[in-house]
Amino acid sequence: MDRSRGCRGQTLPLVVLFMFSLLGIAGVTIDVGNWLQSRQSLQAAADAAALAGASQIPSGWGTAQASAAAEFGKNSRAGDAASYANSSELTNSDSVTVTATRSTPTYFTRLFGLSSITVTAQARATLESFETVASNQDVMPWGVMKGSYTPGQSYSIYTDNSSSNNGALSLPYVNNANCPVPNGANPYRDEIDGNLNACPVSVGEQLDVKPGQNAGPTRQGIDSRITTWESVDQIVQWGANGQATLLDPTSKQLILIPIVEDPNGGTNWLNGSGWVRVVGFAWFIITPSPGYTDNGKTVTGVFVGLQDTPSTGDVTGAYDPGQNTDYAVILTR
Repeated sequence: MDRSRGCRGQTLPLVVLFMFSLLGIAGVTIDVGNWLQSRQSLQAAADAAALAGASQIPSGWGTAQASAAAEFGKNSRAGDAASYANSSELTNSDSVTVTATRSTPTYFTRLFGLSSITVTAQARATLESFETVASNQDVMPWGVMKGSYTPGQSYSIYTDNSSSNNGALSLPYVNNANCPVPNGANPYRDEIDGNLNACPVSVGEQLDVKPGQNAGPTRQGIDSRITTWESVDQIVQWGANGQATLLDPTSKQLILIPIVEDPNGGTNWLNGSGWVRVVGFAWFIITPSPGYTDNGKTVTGVFVGLQDTPSTGDVTGAYDPGQNTDYAVILTR
């Protein structure tokens, strides 16, 4: 009897079974890759929606939810669905959580009765206040008392020894690896014009005020800093909810100012020497040309707003709308 013919007869079914198994594995691999790609795309849409929504929390939950939904609509596919929740991370209602779903079709695995799967993505974006900011020749040696500020409105951001609101600071500056406290008018002037860069400033830090008449150095610093003036509308564009979109982030008129309180937690500028406590930071635009009145005794700025990029500094503090301070939007899930 020829046993080899019987062996050949047994091998053929094994080969066929192996080929079907290989095709099945290849099909599953392709489908899994498609599912993963679909989920990555959905996750990106959820991330963008959460960031857009969280940026609008200061304007109210209705505006935040609408913004998140609009952003998700820009990046989603037909049939995608999403839900939105005003969640809490570092403090109450400081986040937007987006949960998104997508039905993704199968190709090879439908041979096994699986025609589609549902992929899910979740993202959470949180408002975090800056604990520390790093200057890029844009932190000014002025302190503005804590209070309520309206985007687009003009405020006195420096007054020369004549107001109970805002004044000059002895702001430490970068000098090699050190941060000396300015002594005299020249470092103060040079911090304004950008020849000296302020050292990082932190919430809770106590900064000495700079008493006396500083009108001359203030005027000289602004004249040197800003040689070409732009209108506010050339620097920022205002949205319907009052938030600003930067058009010219390199403008020398755009400055960051420490928001401060007096030693008693109040809003009275010191009469003479002493210190104030940093409670936050805010962006202003120096305006109009030449940026000051009374020969440098008063500087006026338009309040820009509070949202910033994370690279500005350390954003680890809980968002507090009552502090009216600079914040960033961070993906926390």
